[in-house]
Amino acid sequence: MKSGKINCWEALKCGREPGGVKAKDLGICPAAVDATFDGFNQGLKGGRLCWLIAGTFCRGEAQGTFAKKQVSCRNCSFYEQVHLEEGSAKLSGGSIDAFAISNKGRVLTYNDDRYFMKILEDGSILLGVADGLGGEVSGDYAAEIMTGRLAGIRSVKKGFETSQLTAFAKESDKAISAESIKYPDLEAMGTTLLCAVIREGQAHWVHVGDSRLYLFRDTGLFQITEDQTLARFLVNEKEIRPEQVPTHYSRNVMDQYIGCGYCEPESSSLRLRQRDLIILTTDGLHKTISGEKMTEILRKGSSIESRARLLLGAALENEGDDNITIVLAEINDHQQVDNDLSF
Repeated sequence: MKSGKINCWEALKCGREPGGVKAKDLGICPAAVDATFDGFNQGLKGGRLCWLIAGTFCRGEAQGTFAKKQVSCRNCSFYEQVHLEEGSAKLSGGSIDAFAISNKGRVLTYNDDRYFMKILEDGSILLGVADGLGGEVSGDYAAEIMTGRLAGIRSVKKGFETSQLTAFAKESDKAISAESIKYPDLEAMGTTLLCAVIREGQAHWVHVGDSRLYLFRDTGLFQITEDQTLARFLVNEKEIRPEQVPTHYSRNVMDQYIGCGYCEPESSSLRLRQRDLIILTTDGLHKTISGEKMTEILRKGSSIESRARLLLGAALENEGDDNITIVLAEINDHQQVDNDLSF
């Protein structure tokens, strides 16, 4: 171990280290014992660790390196076992309370969704979700790369939020496309991207794919983004009616995604009020329960965590077969907070 670096499992005492309290049930984290992972030493508390433990499951003071998934990780039995766990995180402060949760759904044996929450250098908050496309290996890999790129954002210039986020999305598109071309087993790899920077009473967002941004204000739910799918194109061309979309095959055909190599992000800004709820979801939620059902749940829930868990529960009860990821942020005032978490 290099000077100044601490192994992630040592920093977090997560119980997956040799002799740890969870080692018997979950197995020993390979990052704790396998020299294959030496060299991932970006940042304090990086140390010797794999992409899974560093970038996805370790919370709190050690966020890890968000290293790219190595070939040896793709068939890691430890990964397959731990990745079944439900992931959730909280972020609280004087101005914004946020809660995120991700679940693999009722059928799939893997979760290629990711969420991300981070406080930037100026105190503004960055929220994001990514839904990996292309199958268990490549979709998961693409979403993890996307999480790593979000982790690399340190600041967003005031007055240039949407243009900077758009440029970020386009750069990520090229990077993931290049990775897909480089490794044949990652062919068709891609991910959705929805991220928002909240500062001074505004949410500046960028969107590629079919993850969604909603605003819940007072007692009403408003869909802010539109899905970049074939269904949207067919509706715009008047080939199908909007009410046909929920049961039409075209709603599952992606028109844009990060990794296609030619993505056209959509971005804008939204002025916020106190007590507004900003909601980021992957399609596992909004393709499973209706906007009316979401509104009903959001009206009766109390805390943002209870609302998120009620939304997740409703989706799972209503044949929630896909991965489901939800990020809720409540606006209390226009100051910012001082924490950061990701999954």
